[in-house]
Amino acid sequence: MKRLLRLACSVACATTLLACASESNPEAPTANPTPAAWPAVQPDVTRSPAPTPTATRHPIPIGTPTLDPPRPVRAGSALTVTYTVRRGDTLSGIAYATGTTPDELQRLNGLRNPNALQVGQQLLIRRQIEGRTPSIKLIPDSELVNGPTAVEFDAAAFVVRQGGYLSRYAEIVAEEPLTGAQIVQRVSEQFSVHPRILLAALEHVGGWVTQEQPREDQLRYPLGYKRTNLEGLYVQLSWAALRLNEGYYGWRLNTRGYVRLDDGTYLAIGEGVNAGTAGLQNYLAAISTTPDWPAIAQDNGERAFMHTYRRLFGNPWQYDFGPLVPNDLRQPPFVLPWRKGEMWYFTGGPHSTWGPGTPWGALDFTSVNVAGCTELQDWVTAVADGVITRSMRGEVVQSLDPGGDERIGWSVLYLHIGSRNRVPAGARVKAGDPIGHPSCEGGLAEAAHVHLARKYNGEWINAQGAAPFDLEGWVAVEGAREYDGALVKGNLRREPCECKYPDLNGITR
Repeated sequence: MKRLLRLACSVACATTLLACASESNPEAPTANPTPAAWPAVQPDVTRSPAPTPTATRHPIPIGTPTLDPPRPVRAGSALTVTYTVRRGDTLSGIAYATGTTPDELQRLNGLRNPNALQVGQQLLIRRQIEGRTPSIKLIPDSELVNGPTAVEFDAAAFVVRQGGYLSRYAEIVAEEPLTGAQIVQRVSEQFSVHPRILLAALEHVGGWVTQEQPREDQLRYPLGYKRTNLEGLYVQLSWAALRLNEGYYGWRLNTRGYVRLDDGTYLAIGEGVNAGTAGLQNYLAAISTTPDWPAIAQDNGERAFMHTYRRLFGNPWQYDFGPLVPNDLRQPPFVLPWRKGEMWYFTGGPHSTWGPGTPWGALDFTSVNVAGCTELQDWVTAVADGVITRSMRGEVVQSLDPGGDERIGWSVLYLHIGSRNRVPAGARVKAGDPIGHPSCEGGLAEAAHVHLARKYNGEWINAQGAAPFDLEGWVAVEGAREYDGALVKGNLRREPCECKYPDLNGITR
């Protein structure tokens, strides 16, 4: 596959913004005609009331919820995982981050020259599983995902009622002043993690929710992320959301059956737990050492995370929504996200929707007119009918639910949409209506494009699976690595390419 224009997306730990990188511009074939200026879409002030979630809630269980079938990761076994080399990585840095040694990495991977790592190279890492996490369900899945049960929770009002340090906190995020409650809301929306679990973590580690003046170490590391020189609530909350999603989707997709403690110890996830518990255990492991872990990870006890959660919100199982994604889920019809008659280029196959650990559910496209980070004149258009729920900082989110709430039913993320003529929040759009122009806004991108991803009831949806990403019959297929794969329509096949070759990655709507 030709690789002339890099559009690889990741979440930068420094800013925790979803990012896409580019290295150079491809050759310029004949451009599409200069797009005519479409009139700006005005918001429809008539809004339907937010619908009541219709899924059957589970009753509050008496005692411990029933455990799920066991998974095939055993304590005492050797675990082999892969690590994909990123720009700036060194063998010693990878060894430190993964709890091994440079010599072991060099031996296991047959590296003749440890200083000749290549971006995208995959390294094997072997670790010993030292034990198991507790085999008990701590929270339902609906308490980790920013889904239907979050509709009923007013995080800002809750923060004010508690009267703690968070209620008086303010921080500038991406040049915008935000209150503490607004930062919680932003992280919850971006990562699609439930605000209750974020607030419980912030209280458990930092005491910010109820304490008027936390300790100095709690002020600096309110979520327990100490391996950084960057300060601020947004960085800390984003890191915690990454760990929660990493464990949740790793368990849901059967790609991660272990957690790593802060001291480098690996534990198999307890038998019979659910994805929400696996996600929570993954975060708690990242802030715990071997001596601390048993007390923090249990269901009760003064030092247990769940003790803090119950103190704030009561029994988590009262919020159990049941399965967020039904087994028979099917995607509604989607059209390609550009105007009819235009050819765009498929530049990124299935990859992380919002940061490492989330499903490979996103696809990238760019126009023939791309030239670095210059905002394009070409229009990204809506893939379906719906309501725009968010429109800011390069992010546009569209709800397909009649009530216009991205936490209920299907929703679509359009990322890297420039500010000029961007569709406003509250607008009702039809399939094919203008969303905005591709740009680098909303991350660390170096080339204008659109990053397209889907959610259902707040849960990020994989591009391949029971409900595959389907754009007018072009169906996504995963590759062996992120950004690889294909879009297939009958006998036609287009492969993602950092180039602009019509017969390889060009698609005409």
